[in-house]
Amino acid sequence: MKKGFSIKDIAYIGMAVALIESCKIALSFLPNIELTSFWLIMFTLLMGWKALIIVPIFISVEAGIYGPHVWIIMYLYIWPLLVIMAMIFRKNRSALFWALLSGFFGLAFGLMCTPAQVIFFTKPQTLEKALKAGFTWWVAGIPFDVAHCIGNFTLMLTLYHPIRLAVGKLRAHHDDLGLGS
Repeated sequence: MKKGFSIKDIAYIGMAVALIESCKIALSFLPNIELTSFWLIMFTLLMGWKALIIVPIFISVEAGIYGPHVWIIMYLYIWPLLVIMAMIFRKNRSALFWALLSGFFGLAFGLMCTPAQVIFFTKPQTLEKALKAGFTWWVAGIPFDVAHCIGNFTLMLTLYHPIRLAVGKLRAHHDDLGLGS
């Protein structure tokens, strides 16, 4: 594997960010139903560790559209965690496995956001009060996490094989044209 980013990698990254953002906007009317998790997993399976660079670029685009807020901090540790998880299990080809992983990630999303919420939105107080506030915030969001879980699971289970097949065909066509890796 070559080190650094090729022009092709840079083009893939730009297209990946555009695809993630356009899907996010297209599904924004649905609470916590998104394709960001799906695409980050798929791009990690396609690009390996190079997919990690998609995350800060995606977050920058989001910040440019929606303005800065605490979710930027959350995204900076949550989305890279998903890429790392996808890298750890990248050899797995089971749609059900990826659907379960993606669903679990959606279910845990609110819990993973809780530390930043507590740090930024609770007044200086005792650790016990801060933990209670964080717990209350997390519990209040569980219905959204359940929706996120169901959406991630369903989208991954539905789209995993068709997208893997399409990527395989694109790679084969790319190789047939003599364009190399």
